[in-house]
Amino acid sequence: SNPLIYLIIRLCLILEASGLCSAAWVTARFQKIAMGYQPDGVYLEGEPRHTAEANNRREKDIDRLVLIIKYVASFALLVLSVVIVMTAMFTEQTNASTFGIPSIAAFCIFWFVLIWLGQIEAGQGCLVGLQQIDKERYAESHPVSLMCTKLSHKGDNMERFIVGRQLLVVGIVTTLNMMGAPIAGASVSFLPTVVNQIFLGNSVAMILTTLMLGQLTAQVNGGTALLDMINNYFMLFSTYVSLGIEFSGILHSVYLVQIFFSKITGQPIDSKEPPRNAMQNAFFWGRVLMSCAALGFAFAVTLSALFQGKTSMWAGVPGWVSVIILFALMCFVGMMEGMQIALFAVLNMDKEELKNHAMAYKSCELTFQGDNLQAFLIGRQICVTCCMFVVAKITSCTVAPGESTIFGVSEGLQAFFNTGLLGALITTIVGSLMWRIVASSFSLAFLSNPLIYLIIRLCLILEGSGLCSAAWVTARFQKKMMGYQPDPVYLEGAPRHTSAPTNSREKDIDITVTLVKYMYSMALLVFCITVVMSCIFSNQTKLSSSAPSAVAFVLFWFLLLWLAMIEGGQGALVGLQPLDKNLYEDSHPIAHKCTVIAHKGDNMERFIVGRQFLVVLIVFVTNMSGAALPGTTVLGLPSILNSIFIGSGVAMMLTTI
Repeated sequence: SNPLIYLIIRLCLILEASGLCSAAWVTARFQKIAMGYQPDGVYLEGEPRHTAEANNRREKDIDRLVLIIKYVASFALLVLSVVIVMTAMFTEQTNASTFGIPSIAAFCIFWFVLIWLGQIEAGQGCLVGLQQIDKERYAESHPVSLMCTKLSHKGDNMERFIVGRQLLVVGIVTTLNMMGAPIAGASVSFLPTVVNQIFLGNSVAMILTTLMLGQLTAQVNGGTALLDMINNYFMLFSTYVSLGIEFSGILHSVYLVQIFFSKITGQPIDSKEPPRNAMQNAFFWGRVLMSCAALGFAFAVTLSALFQGKTSMWAGVPGWVSVIILFALMCFVGMMEGMQIALFAVLNMDKEELKNHAMAYKSCELTFQGDNLQAFLIGRQICVTCCMFVVAKITSCTVAPGESTIFGVSEGLQAFFNTGLLGALITTIVGSLMWRIVASSFSLAFLSNPLIYLIIRLCLILEGSGLCSAAWVTARFQKKMMGYQPDPVYLEGAPRHTSAPTNSREKDIDITVTLVKYMYSMALLVFCITVVMSCIFSNQTKLSSSAPSAVAFVLFWFLLLWLAMIEGGQGALVGLQPLDKNLYEDSHPIAHKCTVIAHKGDNMERFIVGRQFLVVLIVFVTNMSGAALPGTTVLGLPSILNSIFIGSGVAMMLTTI
């Protein structure tokens, strides 16, 4: 009954509502997940166990907050990375400048191959996914998609496409590295040294840009909109290029590995084509020999360059260490390439048979639990791309004109070595395709490697970190811009998707975008008001320079409130015209008086005319009170901000609006 108790309760509620310690709810959520805490009802009353999924409104809000932070932070990281790469490119601090390529040409090549990378990364999944779909069902709606699938699904062309596409992907990554990777000592002037070292020195900016814009964005949409994604001539062109690369025979050494494993396992090689005749066999084995010779030559050049310290490997790393790192990375990439094949190979395997291989079973249980498969694929892509860039850095020769060349070749041939394409050939065959064949032939044995389980864990952690969450946001924008529709819209007559979100992730992204708009607009408003008030109280406006600052301040806010009232008032008076005034006479007597006057005769038209002059007059007087004098500077702002917000009147305009 002590009145102070009531006041103390109020104080406690205000303190909690202030959010001062709201982080405790977030840390408690993390603790619950990390420790696996369960409510007592699980043990005492047999209630269902709690998982990582949210169980109440507060947990849902916390999970959404964490997701929003991931999206915002990842998108900011992406924007920063793109800005850094473009700045380095236009200040001639990338590898393109060492090849004498102008900045504008490097810019065009960079974005062209980045878009191409996205197309072929998503395109492979689309072509594989459409193999079981009757082509007549989309022949009319997607004629170019039909051309792509007819070409790639003919005979063994799908396998040929995958082989050729792999070299194309590695070649594109190598080209991106040529155009955008920084040279030694590159720096962006407006960034601290540590940021330059991380994003330029370690190529993090290039990796994040390639990952999110060149791979994951298209792959996200390609997972549902298979028909729309490949319904363009660029994909048809890419299919022909991939098949052409395979036909050239440069990768045929991988078939030697395939034949070898077929012999030792006793499993015939699946084929949709009749056996090769004598001429076809001669042509095939000739290309195998040529591919083996090319691979051996690529190894000889690359290893020689590494031991001579003539690659773009980080300075101070001994040649033998570079070689060890190269083979370790190729093994790591190979395991991740093979994992994807092996996991899908055992997807429909009998569970009891799978349990006979404990490590493989454990890896599969982890991968196929909940949404882990998609998370694993994204994390795997992050790992593969990071390794690809490091491998490209290790294997790219850097022999300047006038220096002694590898094996004493001509400078023209050395310039070809410098492109890094020999390293791309090694990576494609030894670091990717060979491992895919091994994983396809020995899926269970491959997954029984304990390292596979650890790699899956690493991939899940990388995806869970939110490092590349911006890819979901850019995929949402791409879907809206390109009008992608999921396949059931065309194949089953499902309703078309509009710009409205269709699942919880799209809702979260739209909420994030809206929240970011509110936040940056509010921050801009607060900044503008601060600038205007600083101008007034430093006597740097027309009125405050000849009258007390307090007068200018009071007049400014009075006029701003008056302007708000008459701007909103006009709409209110117009909107209330059809309503019976008796409905609000008692509840809103002053509103009733306003409408009686304004709606009498032609007064509404007269009000609008007179109000327009009043608005213009208020804006002029407000401008006198708050607009800065020429040459005004406040708050020690950089000259460019002074010019934009004060010199151009942006601060006054945004505050008034």
